[in-house]
Amino acid sequence: MNEKDLSLFNLLLATDIGAVRFFRLLDKFGDVESILKTSKKDLMSVDGIGSVIADAVHNVPNSNKAEKELESAIKNNIKIVLYNNNDYPKSLRNFSDKPLVLYIKGSILERDFDSISIIGSRKISNYGKTVTSEFASYFAKKAITIVSGLARGVDTQAHITALENKSRTIAVLGNGLLVNYPPENIKLQEKVAHCGAVISEFPLKQKPDRGTFPRRNRIIAGLSKVTLITEAALGSGAVITARFCGEYGKDVFAVPGNIYSNVSKGTNLLLQNGAFVALSPSDMASHLEWIPKDNVSEKSKFSTLDKLELGILNLIENDSAGLPSDLIAKKLNIEISKTALALLKLEVNGLIKTTPGQIYIRVY
Repeated sequence: MNEKDLSLFNLLLATDIGAVRFFRLLDKFGDVESILKTSKKDLMSVDGIGSVIADAVHNVPNSNKAEKELESAIKNNIKIVLYNNNDYPKSLRNFSDKPLVLYIKGSILERDFDSISIIGSRKISNYGKTVTSEFASYFAKKAITIVSGLARGVDTQAHITALENKSRTIAVLGNGLLVNYPPENIKLQEKVAHCGAVISEFPLKQKPDRGTFPRRNRIIAGLSKVTLITEAALGSGAVITARFCGEYGKDVFAVPGNIYSNVSKGTNLLLQNGAFVALSPSDMASHLEWIPKDNVSEKSKFSTLDKLELGILNLIENDSAGLPSDLIAKKLNIEISKTALALLKLEVNGLIKTTPGQIYIRVY
């Protein structure tokens, strides 16, 4: 990091000034060096700059925060990228509220800008877990990078599914990279960094709070090309992310849910207010021209099925809650062993899926 970048980094660490106020200062005083030499009175003449920030700016020359942070980042193999660096993510560059600094562990590739963020409720239901896995798996198999927030619930399931399908995934944190939150995702965070990147705008040891997560959500919205919300309650962070998507001109898709379920009220409200409905991964993909199209048609999947397999598929299709194998065998009056073989073939063909409790549901 050169001397100018170090001064900028020190200023950002000292003030947490934000992009809007920083660029107001830059427009008025020309460069970081001039900002640091400006009187408190002149600093406070800029809209949004109060006494606290002005004092923090004056203390920057006496601070060594940047050097210490840089040393810690190097020690932990973390890259610090400023907004004016060439390797700053291009998908974030044009936003007025973009993060001025990003901490990156892992790597962000050109292909990651054609990505899908999959986010949702921390209190995930079996339904939410199933649809999150189904959508994440579908896009991961098409080599689409999955972006999420490493939170409990939908985010965790999206990252895990991407990794299981050997796809790239990016986790955007609402805390510093040296803070493990949630604590149970320590190993998952490490795996994501090896198969994509873990990123944050917050200093390395900053803990999460109620204010950091909305800021995290805007990065998720800006970084990805489109956002999918599989399950979310009213007022959840996922709904906030959807609002950022609207401000950034990004499309939002939502999976419809049970109208009586609290964790589906957010997604259903988004659909009511104009989000695209995601009835299946292929349905969603058909709206996105940059997603590779399926090579295998639905018709060819059916062509190899025998009468028994078609009968089982029809039975499952007509039950929205899904069916266990023993009930399928009973309804069709066939042996459980034959049922198991038929179910296996249907699952291999991607026509059905096993959910928790060994319940089989139709995949569209």
